[in-house]
Amino acid sequence: MKTVFEEVKVQDAVRPVAVDAAATPIVIDTLGFDSAMFVIQNGAATGSPTGQSTVAKVQECDTSNGDFADVSGASVTITASNKSAEIPVEGLTTGRKRYLKLLVTPTLTAGTTPAVLVAATCLLGRAFKTPVGNSITPA
Repeated sequence: MKTVFEEVKVQDAVRPVAVDAAATPIVIDTLGFDSAMFVIQNGAATGSPTGQSTVAKVQECDTSNGDFADVSGASVTITASNKSAEIPVEGLTTGRKRYLKLLVTPTLTAGTTPAVLVAATCLLGRAFKTPVGNSITPA
């Protein structure tokens, strides 16, 4: 019997960071997988903003350092602190480009130097070869 650990590869997409503008995304190589899901976590805002939203959108490219373009329909907006959301991306081997990244951009209104804590993880699934090589040793 196979376990989730053997079937799904977990990668950072955006390391936890307090941001007031776009967070630096990590490029995800999808070679060997057919689906992906990005999980975005939006923490509490600091600096007492009167309004906030965080937009997360998936982008793709044929190369790891080329010009990334938005994936149609692969975006979400989080409008409150301490919420999370998911963005699925299917067809990595048939209709998608090899490299993905998640662009996370908060918008904060008013406040004193407002920022919001954001983080994101990418789960790569339907591996062509298992196990997928997740480390059981914490980094």
